[in-house]
Amino acid sequence: MRILQLIYEAPESPFGFGGAGVRAYEIYRRLSGRHSITLLSMKYPGARDSDREGLRYVYAGTETKSLPASVLSYTLQASGYVRKQGDTFDVIVENFLPSTPFFSRFLTRTPVVLQVQGIMERHSLKKFTPIYSLPMALVERFYPSLYETFIFVSGVTKEKVLARKKGRVNFCPVIPNGVNDELLHVPPGEGDYILFLSRIDTYTKGLDLLVRAFELISHEFPGIRLVLAGYEFNSFRDLIAAVTPSVRGKIVYSGFVTGEDKVRLLSGAKFFVLPSRHESAPISILEAAACGKPVLVSDIPELHFVREKGFGTGFRSGSADDLAEKMRVMLKNESLRQRLGEKGRECAKHFSWETVALQFEDALEQIIASAR
Repeated sequence: MRILQLIYEAPESPFGFGGAGVRAYEIYRRLSGRHSITLLSMKYPGARDSDREGLRYVYAGTETKSLPASVLSYTLQASGYVRKQGDTFDVIVENFLPSTPFFSRFLTRTPVVLQVQGIMERHSLKKFTPIYSLPMALVERFYPSLYETFIFVSGVTKEKVLARKKGRVNFCPVIPNGVNDELLHVPPGEGDYILFLSRIDTYTKGLDLLVRAFELISHEFPGIRLVLAGYEFNSFRDLIAAVTPSVRGKIVYSGFVTGEDKVRLLSGAKFFVLPSRHESAPISILEAAACGKPVLVSDIPELHFVREKGFGTGFRSGSADDLAEKMRVMLKNESLRQRLGEKGRECAKHFSWETVALQFEDALEQIIASAR
């Protein structure tokens, strides 16, 4: 197959490399030996078209440090690329973001599948100013109805999107995210910290709640630190500015971590926490579970699987008090942490990237076959 993936994220981009980018990288590098794969990503200062690990990275847009300017330029130029080059591919995977509506289905005769990671719903109106949030909310509401072929990353997102959609749906499998098998063999230890590993995005990830909850319990557990790691979308310094100085020193930012540094952080945490207000299908939860770590999450529908699978617990979304109470319980109960961690590792065995890549490959082959 000749596959074109439209995805704004790329390795080494200063604008971040999150779950969607990691998913594309992990799946496609496993398929590169059998297929020709091009990833059309957003240009950033210094970005150059290149071949890496059997994947062809092509950049569209302009070299600017302004994210809004980059997104707009990327969307326009990527749409132009599809119009000019789309027919040279066998299938096109468009990663859906409300900020980048490519309308690629209408620009080529090649079959296009819309891959939906997650949706923001009302949260875009709370997170962004009206000049950005209103267009994004409208695109998120109506854009998927233009497509008939989908890949969803979670069943919850699939239900939400298809409940709104008007018209026919030809194909809509759920293909989840995965984990690297090596994590399943990492010896789990216990250090002196609670770990958050995701984008430093205060509203979306509920970091204001987490910092407040940690401040509420810090005096009860004077030896415990809170470690945050991930791409700095919002300022870490601003996040902790109002925290009591004695507690502020216990909140550590480890930056954007990969490879051995990420494994070390995961394996040494007492437990993993993700207090998001909204989510898609976080890879970091599966990675924590694979490392034998108990997981504490908000009780939003997208994260219900943590409790359903028995490897974590939830707190009332939006409540720093309830989050603090659940953190207390987790810190005081070593046997609970061990039991949940064991369950997590067992669950993560069913989410290997190798299996996910094969499911993805099969889906694309079905899409191509049905278009003939």
